[in-house]
Amino acid sequence: MRWQTFTYDSENRLVKTETLANSQVEVTSGYQYDSLGRRVGKQSDIQGQTDQKRFLWQGLRMLREESPEQSSLYLYEPGSYAPLARVDQREGEVENTIYYYHTDQIGTPLEMTDAEGHIVWQAKYAPWGLIKQLVVSEVEQNLRFQGQYFDVETGLHYNTFRYYDPEIGRFITQDPIGLSGGDNLYLYAPNPYPHHKPHLAKNEGLV
Repeated sequence: MRWQTFTYDSENRLVKTETLANSQVEVTSGYQYDSLGRRVGKQSDIQGQTDQKRFLWQGLRMLREESPEQSSLYLYEPGSYAPLARVDQREGEVENTIYYYHTDQIGTPLEMTDAEGHIVWQAKYAPWGLIKQLVVSEVEQNLRFQGQYFDVETGLHYNTFRYYDPEIGRFITQDPIGLSGGDNLYLYAPNPYPHHKPHLAKNEGLV
């Protein structure tokens, strides 16, 4: 039997997780946030394999992702959360590597190609954002359903002010704006396709 535990801080932000199997801890993770509630760092340990990442933001869009081995710069469509391209710089290498996103009508990445047009990442999704088939995975690519960030250590999608579970199509915590967002505080949307709500409208002015 496998289960997960979640620890939150006083502002209801997820700060620690554990995944256990047969009473043994298999995965641990920790998360840090800035004063505006944006996630700026995470650490994970998956069966002895450690990973560290830091995140820089432009408003509510993730601008840069950094790890000890690589940094990635993200480019988006103007006035949108739909990703256009990613520029990678690996530690010790002079040349950057650029990848291009190919998204659906609501900004969900379907494919990623390199500068020569070769597909380096491709996925097929279930209706609520769970990847049902990872067709090509030559590079790590964590932008998922409508621009949410996939956390491999939990299977959840980071959605700026809370986390989304694509297996059940629900957020795992209540809407921070309360009943102003509707009477179901865990609902993503009645229909996943015409709705695009990666962030809260009242926070659009964050910088």
